[in-house]
Amino acid sequence: MAKQTRSIMATTAILTVLTLCFKALGFVKQAVIAYYFGTTFETDIYNVAFNFVGMLSSAFIKSITLSIVSIYTHTLVQKGRDAASKIISACLEILLPIVLFVLLIVYMLTPFIAKMLAPTYNPTETALLMHYLQICYPFFLFAVITLIWTSLMDSNKDFVVSRTESFITSSITIFCCILFYTTLSVGSLVLAQYLSYIFFAALLIIRGRRYFTFSFVRISDVPEVKTVLFTALPIFIGGSVSQINKIVDNSISTGLAHGSATALSYAVSLEDVVCIILINNVVDILYVNFSNYIAEDNKEKLGSTMCFAINSMICLMIPITIITCMCSKEIVSIAYYRGNFNHESLVMTSAALIGYAVGFTSSGVRDILIRVLYSFKDTKGPMITGFFAVAINIISSIILSKYIGIMGVSIASSICLTVNFLINSHMLKKHMPEYTVKQFVPTLVKQLPGIFALVIIVLGIKHIFNSSILIFILSAGLGLIVYALILTLMKIEEIDMLKLKLIRKIKKE
Repeated sequence: MAKQTRSIMATTAILTVLTLCFKALGFVKQAVIAYYFGTTFETDIYNVAFNFVGMLSSAFIKSITLSIVSIYTHTLVQKGRDAASKIISACLEILLPIVLFVLLIVYMLTPFIAKMLAPTYNPTETALLMHYLQICYPFFLFAVITLIWTSLMDSNKDFVVSRTESFITSSITIFCCILFYTTLSVGSLVLAQYLSYIFFAALLIIRGRRYFTFSFVRISDVPEVKTVLFTALPIFIGGSVSQINKIVDNSISTGLAHGSATALSYAVSLEDVVCIILINNVVDILYVNFSNYIAEDNKEKLGSTMCFAINSMICLMIPITIITCMCSKEIVSIAYYRGNFNHESLVMTSAALIGYAVGFTSSGVRDILIRVLYSFKDTKGPMITGFFAVAINIISSIILSKYIGIMGVSIASSICLTVNFLINSHMLKKHMPEYTVKQFVPTLVKQLPGIFALVIIVLGIKHIFNSSILIFILSAGLGLIVYALILTLMKIEEIDMLKLKLIRKIKKE
């Protein structure tokens, strides 16, 4: 058992390192794209088209993947590899016709989709957007093929190859930008995406042959497929809500200055660094613990762990939010300010980043609460909450974008996250009557001295230095250290517990 635990921890560590490395390469990819293309009308059109297909794929992929992995694994253990392989074959037989049918529908509805995505475009601009949409639609087919094989690899605990997609996409995109920018312009990004999908799909299929060989089966002979589809449906609906949110943001941004949609995309890439590294990894680990506590019927431990996690998230995300907002131009300059990424691009992207940063804390707390609700097998509540939050996002985005432009679009997303976590907090009382948002107010109040000190430090550093790199490094380094010291003096329980754990770990080593 100990050996198995060490193996899981080793695999997790390897995957974490790979994820961070590939994410860093993805960041380099975005920097290269910014260098060559900046923020222009044509990049807006490509991003709107590509993001629409990506959003369509994302909700579909997430729902099916979660269903296939659990059911395939169960069948593999209970009935053997042949029975498990039939599930994959049956899923392919069902999903590929569905995907082709969806592609046929979206090709037919392209004029309507283009108008929905960019309602302010004139006929010439709409025609160009339709062209890029039609070029990008096949990405959906590639995404579904790779999702089946990725699920297959994950179920057989063969994680490394299936996690190379980001590396492959980033590497090929960088090379295509360098080699084909002068001849193909934005078309080099389309070429890069096709080459990435083909290469990755081929790699997965070759590697996956050791686990699966396709054979035609009668769907009626594979009852597990129905379970896959029924399990995937609520997850798909819930995932679609967040994707609709992004479609709305892109649609509204096309009505602003040219380059706004591209600037929004660059800002999202920077936001992802915080969300993926500091939020997603934490809440995924917490989800396992929450599920175990529910299985043990230990609500007391669940409640204490949840409160500890939320208070820790508040202490972590508030200073990061302040530094990101105050150093937004410096962060964007370090990441993108070179080549065709000019001062106008810098202003738009940093404004969008500020809007997203405002929602960092809400995003972290919301994700924790959703994992708690999922632990109680409550998937309907977060789904309904998501629909309401999207409505709030649409209304606030339309209103705010008229007054503060692209920042209004990203702030609307942060408002959506805040509303989402507040409603989920109310829903959680059904499972945990003693839970209340008020219990986190003392932790918020104790942040005030640290916030004041951090603002003074950043303002002082920005007054003394002109270098973007120096300003950001000193603000993040010195500011976070002072902030942590002040939180320690404020006797925040979570900070004291983390300090004790760190001291114990150092003594053991």
